[in-house]
This record gives sequence, structure tokens and C-alpha cells, in this order.
Amino acid sequence: EGDSSAFLPEQGTEWGSAEKQVAKSRNRAVRELFQSGFGIHHAGMLRSDRNLVESLFGRGLLRVLVCTATLAWGINLPAHAVIIKGTQLYDSSKGAFVDLGILDVLQIFGRAGRPQFDSVGEGVIITEHSKLSHYLSLLTQQQPIESQFTARLIDNLNAEIALGTVGNVDEAVEWLSYTYFFVRMHLNPLAYGIPYKAKKNDPNLEKHRIELIVSEAKKLDAARMIRFDPRTRYLSTTDLGRTASHFYIQYATVEVFNEHFKAQMTEAD
Repeated sequence: EGDSSAFLPEQGTEWGSAEKQVAKSRNRAVRELFQSGFGIHHAGMLRSDRNLVESLFGRGLLRVLVCTATLAWGINLPAHAVIIKGTQLYDSSKGAFVDLGILDVLQIFGRAGRPQFDSVGEGVIITEHSKLSHYLSLLTQQQPIESQFTARLIDNLNAEIALGTVGNVDEAVEWLSYTYFFVRMHLNPLAYGIPYKAKKNDPNLEKHRIELIVSEAKKLDAARMIRFDPRTRYLSTTDLGRTASHFYIQYATVEVFNEHFKAQMTEAD
């Protein structure tokens, strides 16, 4: 049989204080597991219990924390070793079990062996034998992460115009150069539909960036979210665009509103 005594923390004054805190918890599992140096963390727990568990683990008073994958994304809790037990997750939108994504795996493994806390870290993944080669190849063969910014470029451009940080096409082109999208577009132009010859003739892709901004600006102007003057290349926000930015309403949604409103509008409107 296994011996769980290895996970018991040193029972000093800090442990005694923590024991009193845990005794006040209404979660029976939290109270019982604490005595063995174990903790649990999931969305079904009270916020107060989750905060307590996070604090205890961060201070080393819990040696083992059993949690859901979301903990690795939202909270900075470094550990010496991380174990992923099972790689099948239920996706309610698909109504079926799906494989744990490689980004989740890397994010979870990233909790192990943080430089400022530990000199080494260990990551263990427990999966089906048929999935083993899949995860090994993803972990050992590093693939560059490409940007998906183009799918939301129009909404981000509207937000920048509404904020006043972008007032013309030149400023928008410069703003685009600060994004990860530009970095990947510069390093891997073919993945973004830019021919090699175009990259050679325009190393900084300024012409392509101008085309992108002008194209999105025309769409926003047609939707009355901004005012775009092609002659002066000035960009200014409207009440509709400002409202869409403030309430995170996407351009596609505004288009649907406009289409339905037009059918009911009169010439006076």
C-alpha cells in the first residue's frame, strides 16, 4: 500500500493557524484532505474555499493539489511536479469527449519548475496508448503559433478609433506593426496569403498593411461605425462605433442590426 505521510507539511505555527482557517470551511472534503496535505480546487466550490486552497498551496501547506485544467490558465500557482491524469474532456458544444489541446498541455506543464521557485520541474501526462505518439510529437516537435488576428482585425480597429489612439490610416498601419500578427506575417508571409515576390519588394509589408486597414475601414464606414475619408485618409468614430466598442459588440452583429433596421426605416430616418 502507498504511504501518504510523505505529503504531510511541517506542523509549525503557520500550519496551526492554517488549520484554524480550514476548520471554518463548510466544505467537508477541504477539511478532511487538509490533514493529509492534500487539497482540491474546482469551479463548483465556494469562492472563499477556492481562495483558501490557493493560499495554502502557495504557502506550501498543501503539498498536493487536485484541480481542473482551468486553474492553470487563470491563477499563477507554481509547482515542482504536474500530472495530467487523462486527456479526454467533455465538450458541451459538441456533445462529446474531445482531446485535451496541446496549448492546455503546455500551459499546465508550464506550472512546473518555475525558475524563481525551483531549479527543475517535472511534467507527467497519463493518456491512452493510442494517443501517446500524438502528444509526444506535439511536445517534441515545436510548431510556431500563427496569429488569428485577422478574424478580429475589424473590431480591434474600431476599438482603437473609438479610443482615439488611431486617427488616420498611417497611425493604424503603425499600430498594426506592434501586433503579434505583424511579427508572424513578417516571418511567415505565405501563411497569410502574401506571395514571396510581394514580400521581397516590400520587406516591411507596409503596402499590405495599408490595404488591410483601408479595406476594414471601408467596411466600418459602410456600417456607420466610423467615418472614413479616402482622400485625407482620416478616421473618426461615430456614436454607433463607440457604443459597439464599449459594449464589445462585434461588427458582424452591427451589420445584422443595420440590415433589419433598414427594412423598417423611412426616408426621414
